[in-house]
Amino acid sequence: MTLKNNEVVVKADSSTIKVPDDYPTIQEAVNNAGSGDIIFVRKGIYTENIVINKSLTLIGENREGTIIDGGARGNVISVKASNVTISGFTVRNSDPSAGCGILIELFGNIVISNNNIRDNKIGIWISSSSRNQICGNIISANYIGIQLFSSSGNTIYRNVIFGNAVGINAYYYSVGNIFYENVFNTNNWGVLLFSDSNNNVFYHNNFIDNFYNVYTEQTANIWCYSGEGNYWDDYKGEDLDKNGIGDTPYIIAEKNMDYYPLMGRYYTFDVHFKEEDYRISIVSNSTISNFAFKVAAEFRTRIILFNASIANSSGGFSRVIIPKGLMENVHSVFVNENEVNATFTADTKNYYLYIEYPGNCSIKIVYSELLDLYHQLLDKIRSLNDTNNILVEKINTLNETLHSLLTNWSDFQKLFFNINTSYQVQEQNLKNLAYIFALAIAIFIMVTIYLSKLANTKQSRIVES
Repeated sequence: MTLKNNEVVVKADSSTIKVPDDYPTIQEAVNNAGSGDIIFVRKGIYTENIVINKSLTLIGENREGTIIDGGARGNVISVKASNVTISGFTVRNSDPSAGCGILIELFGNIVISNNNIRDNKIGIWISSSSRNQICGNIISANYIGIQLFSSSGNTIYRNVIFGNAVGINAYYYSVGNIFYENVFNTNNWGVLLFSDSNNNVFYHNNFIDNFYNVYTEQTANIWCYSGEGNYWDDYKGEDLDKNGIGDTPYIIAEKNMDYYPLMGRYYTFDVHFKEEDYRISIVSNSTISNFAFKVAAEFRTRIILFNASIANSSGGFSRVIIPKGLMENVHSVFVNENEVNATFTADTKNYYLYIEYPGNCSIKIVYSELLDLYHQLLDKIRSLNDTNNILVEKINTLNETLHSLLTNWSDFQKLFFNINTSYQVQEQNLKNLAYIFALAIAIFIMVTIYLSKLANTKQSRIVES
């Protein structure tokens, strides 16, 4: 199953049931489906009140043209099973006094996506249910757009919620739900939080032209995530450091403060590149339109394009968040085809560009693989030069060491010569002394012998006398 421009294409197999091909009504298809089956509904108006009591996927061919009309009776769709997906429908006209467009009660793991939900008393009611996802829907002209009663751990994101008396109402211990990237526009109350519905998280939501943006009573909730909060059209703070985030908190009520309010609306755009999906985010005080991501394969260049329109004559800004997997660098930024300087920062995952402009303009952000390779080559050449310089320094050091060694060797040779010469003199002196000593001993022996003979002769003469 694929979705393109809200048109759904389903590959037929044994687990796909088609309405009205196989069954004339959606309820008959549900009754005859097995757990895990897909029910594909072709475009048309189906006046029904549907009960889904098994795990299955209900897909409309086209969100605008595949209409389930409750006929002003009861709930249009009641979900009474876990692991159900509903996508691609207009769900309208429940009982105007108490009916729901879609009722989710007790069961969880429900996905409600890509639907128009309008003209109901309550668009989507989640009662005592957890781990549901409500995403990508347009929810309008209901008394309450989405209501949570005693429900926790649900994720509600990327919905456009406008023209309702109440956009979202969470009460009676609805805790730990996450709301992000939703647009709350022209509702009487954007969000109502009552009765200990605490620790719900709101971030990257846009609150625009609501009579009251938020009303809270006996609750404490979180209005930012990872250093970023929501856009509030009545925020009066400044952004002196020009990072797209207000310098002072937005005060909702006690225990409900957005510490990092956005200075402009939050936009997101999906980009598919090299079999990967990326999301580019823009925070801007301008209206962003005509977003495009293009690849010039022959130049190995990737380009982000969009238009920025400003309602008044004041200057505009756009802070663009680009995943590093999509662009490994940013080389140029153009405003109306003129290259400009942009404030550039980065973290481990994203690049952040802060671009300022005087009025309506087109913006182009360029990354070139060839230019990146050129800079990498320059870096390698610089590295080689640095290495060469280091080697030259080491060779010079070795030469100096060798010269020193040769000088020391010469001195050593002189010293050795002197020592050797001295040794030879001493040796000759010793030989001379030995000769003299030997001669003295010889003379001593000869004198001794002579005196001995002389003494013997005298003794003989005495005896004879």
